[in-house]
Amino acid sequence: MDGKKTEHRRSTIHIPERRELAIIGMAVLALSVFVFLSISYQLIFVAYTLLSLFIFCSYLILWLEGAKEEISPPAPPRWPHATVIVPSFNTGDTIFDCLAACKKMKYPGTFDILVVDDGSTDGSYEKLAKMEGITLLRNEKNRGKASALNYAIRHAKGEIVACIDSDTYPREDVLGKAMPHFFDDERVASVVVFVCVNKPRSLLQRVQEIEYWISFGFFFKTIASIDGLYVTPGPTALYRKSVLDSMGGFDEQNLTEDMEIALRMQKHGHKIRACHETMVLTEVPCELRKLFRQRLRWYRGGVMNILKHVDLFFNPKYGDFGLFILPTTLGSGFFAALFMAWTLMSLGRNFVDWSLPFTYNFSAGLSATVAGMGNGLVTFQSAWILGMFTLAIWAYFLIKSFEISGEKPQRRHIVPLIFMLWVYPLFIGFTFLVAYIYELFGVKYKW
Repeated sequence: MDGKKTEHRRSTIHIPERRELAIIGMAVLALSVFVFLSISYQLIFVAYTLLSLFIFCSYLILWLEGAKEEISPPAPPRWPHATVIVPSFNTGDTIFDCLAACKKMKYPGTFDILVVDDGSTDGSYEKLAKMEGITLLRNEKNRGKASALNYAIRHAKGEIVACIDSDTYPREDVLGKAMPHFFDDERVASVVVFVCVNKPRSLLQRVQEIEYWISFGFFFKTIASIDGLYVTPGPTALYRKSVLDSMGGFDEQNLTEDMEIALRMQKHGHKIRACHETMVLTEVPCELRKLFRQRLRWYRGGVMNILKHVDLFFNPKYGDFGLFILPTTLGSGFFAALFMAWTLMSLGRNFVDWSLPFTYNFSAGLSATVAGMGNGLVTFQSAWILGMFTLAIWAYFLIKSFEISGEKPQRRHIVPLIFMLWVYPLFIGFTFLVAYIYELFGVKYKW
């Protein structure tokens, strides 16, 4: 569901008292990192590189031990009725293509399509009202995606509900491929599918295309092998309706309801499966400003959910999910924000150090600049050796991500790969930093 920005009611972190310890712990950790960075930047860089290498190797081991093999569950004893739910807010430019793709889905059982218009003002509701083959619900006022989904779930007739964003286009076999996973284990409450970028045109979209192959392809497939999925991606996810009903549906005050529902499912002992035998194509931002706004919402939602479900972290009760997956995946954003803050501070300090000589004597400043560049060229840090090992493993992940997507590396991928490896991480780190600052000062949420 897309559309113009709407203000969210929740404006500050509201955490019960029993979670204050988590906030204090994050503050102490942040302070400790900054202290160590001040003492020895090289030491902390080496430590961070070693940690990254350990995490990468862990994923590599999981992949080689069986995550790479997709084992299709047998056909179910019956094909339950499914309800496809499509929430919409001012998405007249995409929802009709989305619904056309939904109607083309081939499924051995039966399914119906339920559209929730969440107070659209672009004329799309009037057009939807004339469309055949769908059931249309209407919110007079825009209440947000989670509220629209809950409204639809209450009216859904299907035993399984498939929530599909209005800018996403499912393949014909999505329902047929995903449904058997619900019968493979009665504890399976949700099944997610491979999310890919639809027709990337700009450089920014091509970078996201590769990012999606890695994130929703390689990494999702890997962590799913140890029941470690921590989000049911908004573009498309299937749910057992009875589980959603028992859990009270989606959290309507949460920025990333797809992450929150997944964490809650994990907490209640439910399983989330990944199906990479099929895929959906989704639209992604083509402008940096829109991408920043999207990721800021994602990362602020991540902060919210870290604090809301902090009892999952490092909790042996939840096995690999609590001890490894959550700390390494969601915790990485916290460290990305810290390192970006330190980088900006260092750049500011270096700029002052560089510019001071020029205030006294231009020639002296120029000489100092040239000498500094020469020293930088000949300085060799042992940490780069570790970094090369990490980069080699990352390259392997990239190759496998291409294989999962069914694409072969081509010349057109070279520039996006360069940007993804050397430029995009700076954008991600900066966005994480802004997300934490916004949460700290209680900046109101906007879509």
